[in-house]
Amino acid sequence: MKTASPIFITFKFKALVVVTCFVFGFSSFTKCDAQGIVGNWKQVSAKMFCTPDAVKNSHGHLQDVMEMPKVEAVDEFKEDNTLIETITSGTTKTSTSGTWTMSGKTVTVSITGHKPMSGIVSDAGNTLIYTVEMPKSEHMRVSRREWTFSKI
Repeated sequence: MKTASPIFITFKFKALVVVTCFVFGFSSFTKCDAQGIVGNWKQVSAKMFCTPDAVKNSHGHLQDVMEMPKVEAVDEFKEDNTLIETITSGTTKTSTSGTWTMSGKTVTVSITGHKPMSGIVSDAGNTLIYTVEMPKSEHMRVSRREWTFSKI
């Protein structure tokens, strides 16, 4: 019976190691695409950040960070890059439509009647935070607003 040469055995072992590295190495990559945003997202908080001057001159009425009035808001991101935002405040329910795009972890939404707004999706893909810088003016009290949504 003929035995395999040591060179052939070494080659087979190296080939096995390379194939194993490829299989296990590439399987650890997480597929990251816009489909992760598809679905319903519910607002869990809304904050406004007041300017230092506004806080100082408010005689205790304003803080650095304040909760905005509570509303029930759900953004439904659809696969065709459209979205429906439904807001319920008390007994009033309104829905508006728009579109969305995604680049990396940044999603940009354009809702009819509003300026486009961008948000960042968390690494885990279950939190979306929209941040809007407010335009500067002499009467400015709020420097930015932030809405946090959770995937449902």
